[in-house]
Amino acid sequence: MKLKDKVAVITGGGSGIGRAIALRFAAEGARIVIAELNEASGSETAELVRAHGAEGFAVTTDVGRSASVADMFRSIDERNWNPDILVNNAGNAGQGLTPTHEVTDEMWDSIIDVHLNGTFYCTREALRRMLPRGTGAIISLGSVAGLSGLPGAASYTAAKGAVIAFTKGVAQEAAPYGIRVNCIAPGWVETPILNSLPDAMRPMMTEMTPMKRIGTPDEIASVALFLAGDDSSFVTGQTISPNGGMYR
Repeated sequence: MKLKDKVAVITGGGSGIGRAIALRFAAEGARIVIAELNEASGSETAELVRAHGAEGFAVTTDVGRSASVADMFRSIDERNWNPDILVNNAGNAGQGLTPTHEVTDEMWDSIIDVHLNGTFYCTREALRRMLPRGTGAIISLGSVAGLSGLPGAASYTAAKGAVIAFTKGVAQEAAPYGIRVNCIAPGWVETPILNSLPDAMRPMMTEMTPMKRIGTPDEIASVALFLAGDDSSFVTGQTISPNGGMYR
C-alpha cells in the first residue's frame, strides 16, 4: 500500500474528483478526512471510505471561510491525527459562463473565495502542522483554464491561474523542510460542475480534446496518488495537466 497509515485531508471530497481521490487513497491505506460543505455528501463519502476498510470521517467545512477551515483542522488535532497529505480540491462553477462585463462582485467573490482563498486557508493550516514534522505533500487542483484561459469564465480562470502560481511559490518555501507542493490542472472531467454549463457545450468539449472524450474522476485520482506518494519524491512546484491533449 502506497499510503499506509498516512492522514489525507481532502476538501470537496463529497463528490466528483474529491470523492474519487478519497476512495483511491483509502484503498492505498490512508486515513481520510473529508472536508465538505454539503454535510450529506461528505458523510456518504466517509461511509464509502470505511467500506474500503480505511478509517475516515467527514467535517462540514466552508473552505472560503478562514474560521471554518481552522475548526476543521482542530477537529483533526483532537483525534491526534497528523496531516501528511492535503488535497485542495473544493470548488464550484459559480456563474457558469458569463461575460466579464456582466460579472457582479458577488459572482466574482464566490469563485475566488472557494478556489483561491480556500486553497490558501487550508494550505496555511496544513503547513503549520507539517513544518514541525519535516514531511508532507500538498496537492492543489488547478485547471487547464488556468493555463490557457476560458472565455466567459474570467473569475474561474483567474482563480485557477492563481492556484498554479501559489503552488510554485509555496513549493519553494516548503521544499527545504521536506514538504512537496504540486498542482493538478485537469481538462474537461465528468463532474457535477459540468452540470452548470449549457448542454450544447458537451460536444464542443469532446471536439476540443484530441482524445475525443471527457476525462473521468478516477483518472485524476491516479495523478493525485502519484503526487501524494513516494513515487514523486523528487517532484515539487510542478503542474501536471491530465487533459487528453487539449493544451500543449
